[in-house]
Amino acid sequence: MSSSSASIPMARLLADRVVPVLRYADAATAGYAAEIAVQAGCQTLELTWTIPGVTDLVRALRDKHGDALTLGVGTVLDEAQARDALVAGADFLVAPGLVPGIAEMAHAAGALCLLGAFTPSEVLEARRAGADIVKIFPADTGGPRHLAALKSVFPDTVFCPTGGVTQQNMGEYFAAGAGLVGIGSNLYDKAAFAARDTAALVRQIVRTREAAHG
Repeated sequence: MSSSSASIPMARLLADRVVPVLRYADAATAGYAAEIAVQAGCQTLELTWTIPGVTDLVRALRDKHGDALTLGVGTVLDEAQARDALVAGADFLVAPGLVPGIAEMAHAAGALCLLGAFTPSEVLEARRAGADIVKIFPADTGGPRHLAALKSVFPDTVFCPTGGVTQQNMGEYFAAGAGLVGIGSNLYDKAAFAARDTAALVRQIVRTREAAHG
């Protein structure tokens, strides 16, 4: 990809190593989770399309944080969703599998595209479709050994395992060749989140980020 504007999101994704994947039933809860992540030092966030009003949330976060925050929209299943996410200002798109056409749309907008894959054939298809990063999903089905086998065949591919990744096991995925990992609800202690214990949640994510860079 030749667009220099997309080099910033790629650099931030690789530097952050841990990308919070926010999947909540309402925008207010997702917005709270996003602010926790930002307070903990995260520069990249993925908001799933399943959040009601996700494009409005992307715009609100962009208005508040500007270019200091790299925002992605995940669980993108078709070109219409991809277009809406890019118009809202998404810096990267994430699909759970191969969605034809969205990588080209992302690149035309100066954004990145992460396409999901699990098997070697799917990794090949994702690469051919223009994926900047290949999301291995669901990661926990195959685990770190599965990722290591894929990395041995595709050493120049940046892999992002997502699904069942935790602070406790992410080190195994990095050792297996992950360039970064996506962590969903496991990133937030459930009791602390229910109690809206902001300080405890920030500390937890800071620890996770430190462990990822250790």
